[in-house]
Amino acid sequence: MKRLRRVIYTPTNLNQNLLHRLQNNDTTLIRIIFSCRNLGNTGVTTLMRSLEGNTHLSALDLSSNRIETAGALSIASLLIYQGRSNCCNNIMSVITNNTTISSSSRGIRTLILGDNNLHDDGVNAIAYALETNQLLESLMLDDNCIGARGLTVLANSLRKNYKLERLHLKHNSFQSLAPLIACLFNKSSLDDVVESNHSLKHIFLDCGYSYESSELEALLKINRLGRMEARRTKVALYLEEDLGRLFEMGMDARLCPEVLGILAQSGSLNGVFGVVKNLPWAIFTQCDDGGVDLCEKDYMEVEYL
Repeated sequence: MKRLRRVIYTPTNLNQNLLHRLQNNDTTLIRIIFSCRNLGNTGVTTLMRSLEGNTHLSALDLSSNRIETAGALSIASLLIYQGRSNCCNNIMSVITNNTTISSSSRGIRTLILGDNNLHDDGVNAIAYALETNQLLESLMLDDNCIGARGLTVLANSLRKNYKLERLHLKHNSFQSLAPLIACLFNKSSLDDVVESNHSLKHIFLDCGYSYESSELEALLKINRLGRMEARRTKVALYLEEDLGRLFEMGMDARLCPEVLGILAQSGSLNGVFGVVKNLPWAIFTQCDDGGVDLCEKDYMEVEYL
């Protein structure tokens, strides 16, 4: 069988032949660069409609195309559609035990939207789509006049996303990185720590944020350990910061070995000592009476541990 050549395609305009190939899921169209093609909202909407049934296009560059809120809404609609289709395919693969269904769940993995006019409203639409779309791995939003409101909405949505790994936000209008820091490590409560984003590994920003930037980079470094390890590390950091939070939870004896394991794994010997020193005497009594088997793992269903 002749092997199809898969190349980066750079069309000069949005022509009917290209739209037809995309609608028919042409397997050779994997990466398309549409940068600086003056598509505008109308052209982008037409392109998005042609991609609704496409599972082979994995990278799309739409930078410098005068895309505004209306165009962003059409992009968000496609991301939502692909996200839901992927979810349905995953469910069907489990029900039917057919791995070929799951493997066919493909869509855009890299999306470049730099140098457009999305502003906060356009970014809000993209952010909403990220709550559903668990396919996109790299998103570039440089030069889009994103302010504090848009960044806050984007950061909040990313707490529900576990796939995006690279986010580009250079040359925008926001002044503080606080929403991104809270997205990666929300210390309002233990549940909020657990529900923070543990998947983002790289965020590309302008220089000049100094302290906030170093704090953000430290959290991204934790995320680069992997989702499970990042979550456990953040739980350990949260508990170690104030061990009183742990004892306010009324910790059950069955939880004790798991908590100690998390703190020990993070290298916090002081934290381990602090937990043991302040454990309620009832826990030790319960263990001595044989009421709890600390080696038994089946009793615990604490997902974030």
